[in-house]
Amino acid sequence: MNALNRLTLTAICAAATALAVGCETAPRNQGTSGYRMDPTHDSEAELGSLDLRSADLVAATDKMAMDMAQRLDISNRDNPPRIFFGEIENETSRPNRDYQIFLNRLRTLLGVAGTRHGLDIRRERQFVEKQRAREYGDKQPDRAPSAYRSEAEYVLTCVVSDLPSGGTNYYLLEYQLVQLVDVAESGPDAGPGAIVWTNFYEVKYQ
Repeated sequence: MNALNRLTLTAICAAATALAVGCETAPRNQGTSGYRMDPTHDSEAELGSLDLRSADLVAATDKMAMDMAQRLDISNRDNPPRIFFGEIENETSRPNRDYQIFLNRLRTLLGVAGTRHGLDIRRERQFVEKQRAREYGDKQPDRAPSAYRSEAEYVLTCVVSDLPSGGTNYYLLEYQLVQLVDVAESGPDAGPGAIVWTNFYEVKYQ
């Protein structure tokens, strides 16, 4: 591993640590929720639960960020891939559960770590157009929502699946970086629809 990779991994570790343990130094919450907790620890109320929890969030996103940093075909300072974060695909037995935070934390982690120099992370079109509409409306046609042209060429998404069985539940989170355009001008070029990077996190509760 060269010096640049070591620096990047060090930055990711530092960022992950800051995100994971930041609550430990926060002042006591005087409301009805009691004390603040380290998000990498399970609370007594979570023991026996079969749901994904904050410890899984931290472990999964830390793992994905570190893997992306080490993949030189993905993280490229000279020609960083232009990526926007998509929506979680919830294929679990609880389809109404919102797992979007498993992408949101990864986006934040990549943004505050050294990996940000090798990845060009963009917000999704819907967000940009909404903010343009609020700020410019139709007063500045060149900045109106309809004038926006996205330059993102990849989407990073995550499929969450589960397998309930005999009072247990197994979860699989499959992260995918998918190319959207015919010829990518940034990052790896494997054609539209190609999964150019993937990794997974799994856990089972009983």
